[in-house]
Amino acid sequence: MKRGLSYLLALLLLLSLCACGKENPSPAASPAPAGTTAAPVSAAPLREAFDNSGVKLQGTALGSLSCDTPFRTVFSEVWEVPEGESVQKRFIHYTDGLGLWDTFSVILLSEPDTPETGTEEIENAYAVLRADHFGSGSGYKNAVAESDWNWDTFCSDSNDAEITLTVTNKGKTAEVSFTALTAEGTEFHQSYKDIGTDGPLYFCLTVENACLDLLPEE
Repeated sequence: MKRGLSYLLALLLLLSLCACGKENPSPAASPAPAGTTAAPVSAAPLREAFDNSGVKLQGTALGSLSCDTPFRTVFSEVWEVPEGESVQKRFIHYTDGLGLWDTFSVILLSEPDTPETGTEEIENAYAVLRADHFGSGSGYKNAVAESDWNWDTFCSDSNDAEITLTVTNKGKTAEVSFTALTAEGTEFHQSYKDIGTDGPLYFCLTVENACLDLLPEE
């Protein structure tokens, strides 16, 4: 009887030690952005998701207004940027507001092919530039990112903001910049300079838990 009780006590002690050794799972994190005005590395949801269901679109939607479009599952058409020239696009940006990374991305491409849906890596991409001051890809290694976003209010500022996006082909490098005009009339700016390119330049847009209202050409 005593031996059985000893075994039971030892088992309970072992289970207790295992439980104490477990770590709480870390919260979802946004990859560390480049530049000197970087967004926070991680951010917990700030509020309930924004309700954009009553929005009346002015142009063509990229993503769903419910802002539940998964990562890299929808893409705009692909636009060419000739060397020495710039191409500009305008759209209204909507987000669920639950994370800084729930926004749009600009994909710089070497070929006019639409990326494959759901792929983690895009083979013909020079760089993928996310609106919240973060980029990736081989062409992004020496890029310089600058912004004047207020990261405490980024989600609400960027929701229902009119974006004027400019992509410039400088030959061996590319530059992407945009101005965001908030619903309250405040302007914020984001730019990515010195993005490495070694050939033709094209770009398209994608979203994650966001929606773009692509405005008609002026």
